[in-house]
Amino acid sequence: MSMRMKAVATVVATVATACGAGLGAGVAGAQTPPGGPYTWCPGDPPVATGNIRVNPVVWDNNICHTYYYVYHGQGNVAQNIWDGPNPPGPPPPPPGITPALPPGQCWYLFIPGPC
Repeated sequence: MSMRMKAVATVVATVATACGAGLGAGVAGAQTPPGGPYTWCPGDPPVATGNIRVNPVVWDNNICHTYYYVYHGQGNVAQNIWDGPNPPGPPPPPPGITPALPPGQCWYLFIPGPC
């Protein structure tokens, strides 16, 4: 292999690795996982919603609050914050993207075949 081919292969491998690492990090940090209960009281720093300017927490700032992080769109004081007891459960799973197979058939590398 020529020196030029080795250099090109090295650059391609480095770029592919960097893109893969960046994609994984972006997906991992995309959403705060559901959890709680947490407590916020006057004088504490603002609750992190991911974007305080666009998705602020709107509640009475003069009293303490017990809150939960929930899935995006399920909150009652911000899109991902539930204030109070009994937060909603997780949303239903998305519909399957693969078609149903007849009984006794399984997927093998995107090709249906016998199980």
